[in-house]
Amino acid sequence: MPRQRTTLGRLFRFAAPYSGRLTWALAGMIVYAAGSAGLAYLIKPIFDNLLPKQQDVAWTAGAIVGVYALKGIGSYVSSYLMADVGQRVVMDLRNALFRHILDQSAGFFAHGATGRLLSRINNDVGQVQQAVSETAGDLARESLALVGYAALLFYYDPRLTIVCLTGAPLIVHPLIRLGQRVHRTTRRSQEALEQISHLSTEAFTGHR
Repeated sequence: MPRQRTTLGRLFRFAAPYSGRLTWALAGMIVYAAGSAGLAYLIKPIFDNLLPKQQDVAWTAGAIVGVYALKGIGSYVSSYLMADVGQRVVMDLRNALFRHILDQSAGFFAHGATGRLLSRINNDVGQVQQAVSETAGDLARESLALVGYAALLFYYDPRLTIVCLTGAPLIVHPLIRLGQRVHRTTRRSQEALEQISHLSTEAFTGHR
């Protein structure tokens, strides 16, 4: 856990120069979450007024279109900005890693595997881009949507919501265990890619 916190801290330092874009991405996520909760809120008037009584048809239809548009705009803005930040962070990280490697002594290059270094620059940093632009963005966006759903449930029936949330640990614990297994599998896959890159580099260089 301390190692993961250190890694996240370094990643946040690389993302800090793009705090403005991240702020707008967060605003887009909030809009997305509000749109998701708004769609859930419209279910009640649809079943109470629209379907049985055919009342407020125009208002309900307009609200659905408006909320869907709001949700789509929020999703687009947040996804675009998170992808942009991810690419910029990866560019800065690759430059910093490349400068760090070039500053090493000759003995480092004599004992270090070239393929492993290339894998670090290409594959590992690519994983960082996916974590920043996709994983972190989706996690934050859907977490905010979940908060919106929970707030809506508390608005309708606080007691029933509390009863439902008591079962949340039974769902969260297996997900955490699954995430740990995926992390170990991903790590083994990265090590295999390092080995393949090293063997390929040695094989191609040996033919010169």
